[in-house]
Parts: sequence; C-alpha cells; structure tokens
Amino acid sequence: MVVRLAAVFAILLSFCPKFAALIVAMPTATMGGVSMVLYGMISAVGVRNVVENKVDFTKSRNVLVAAVILVLAIGIHYTAPIAFTIGKVNISLSGLAVAALVGIFMNAVLPGKDYEFGANQQGDTAVNFGARQDG
Repeated sequence: MVVRLAAVFAILLSFCPKFAALIVAMPTATMGGVSMVLYGMISAVGVRNVVENKVDFTKSRNVLVAAVILVLAIGIHYTAPIAFTIGKVNISLSGLAVAALVGIFMNAVLPGKDYEFGANQQGDTAVNFGARQDG
C-alpha cells in the first residue's frame, strides 16, 4: 500500500512544474549522492532476490543471463539509446529497458530452466512483507 501510494504521489508530482523546478534547483553533487544511494539500494535488492531464490551460478546458463543483463544495462547507458520508429511513433529504449527485455527473452529461450511456476509457492509470490516469526 505504501509503495502504491508513493507511486501515485510521484506520478502526480511529475506534472507539477514547481516541483520540477525544485528538483532542478538542487546541487548536482546532492543529486549525484541521492542517485548513488538509490541505484545502490536497487542493486542490493536485486542481489538479495538472487540469494533468497537460491540462483545457482555454477550453471553457465544463469551466469550468461546475468552477465548479458549487466553489460547491456551499463554499456548502452554510456552509448546512444536504441531508437527506432514504428509508423509515426518514435521509440527510444534505455540500457535498462534493453537489458530487461533481453534478460526475459534469454531466460525464456535458453535450455536448462530449473524453476517451474506453481511448484514453489514461496518463489511464486512476489515479496512477503509480513513479519517473520521463527518458532
């Protein structure tokens, strides 16, 4: 509920020019520090998900998928985004978007999947924010 509420506020504030002016007025170093913490936390959550789901990196398939995702996300960030046109619509994909799409595609296509949906109830649910009680 909190994340959804924050998302709604973020969407609403994105249409407010005064809020955009406030963000632009912040010093570059402050925005850099905030960005570093934000992306670090996103990376840490990703690593935590990999550890909690016991992804086996002794399998070449899993290493290949993770490596391609990381390289595309970082590499395309430092080059021009991938842009193409469909009809009259111009589409530009950032490195993160390309990495996510390629990762989903590779995970679906490469042989050797060791996970079946519906077989592991804990892995099938998203994140369980409930309090854990060890008895």
